Amino acid sequence: MSSEVKTHNLPACVILCGGKGERLRPLTQETPKPLVHLEGRPILSYLMDHLKKFPLGTVIAAAGFQAEKIQNFFQGHFLEMQVQVVDSGEADILQRILACAHHISGDFLVLYGDTLADVDLAKLQAFHRAHGAPASMCVWPMQSPFGVVDLDPQGTVTRFREKPRLESWINIGNFYFARGNLDRMARHATFVEFLQTLAANGHLRAFQHRGSHITINTLLDLEQARNEIHLFGSRR
Repeated sequence: MSSEVKTHNLPACVILCGGKGERLRPLTQETPKPLVHLEGRPILSYLMDHLKKFPLGTVIAAAGFQAEKIQNFFQGHFLEMQVQVVDSGEADILQRILACAHHISGDFLVLYGDTLADVDLAKLQAFHRAHGAPASMCVWPMQSPFGVVDLDPQGTVTRFREKPRLESWINIGNFYFARGNLDRMARHATFVEFLQTLAANGHLRAFQHRGSHITINTLLDLEQARNEIHLFGSRR
């Protein structure tokens, strides 16, 4: 079997790189958020290094704001990977994904360009293929930003827990979709609406990730990420 056929059968990966990152200004005034530096490297470079560990087909960067800078980044980095940059304009996530459809021939992943999570993508793929539903979404235990106080029925404090992980789960991206979802997406106005429809019909399953997760939306997030980046990829 030729390498071209093997690549054709591998899942594509769409990285959402088009947001303006307004909560990270002034760093994003002239720079796309995925190219903001974290410990001397663009956030996107950490994500691409993680993707290199897994067999993938085409990696598609869905760019928008300052799209030419995303294009320039890939002209000098990760040349050994099959990367396409699509200028998807200023649009909802759903329209950004659909703008990349002509590069997708089978199953595909969708990742956030401002989120680093050391998800084992091979295990995610196996999970998706085992359950048979059309879509899978990675979730992570929500961490309280506050210390939690446990009380007994009489109001006596029984325990303090400093910023514990809670029983609720949050969406951290790393979606895995069968290609038929592109047709489903075209019938919706927003990505959130599309996910809600999948969930309402029992078509969305959750892959529980307990490893590293770093999302960078604000300057405070970036500062925290500097303290946590050493954990990225250190465990699964």
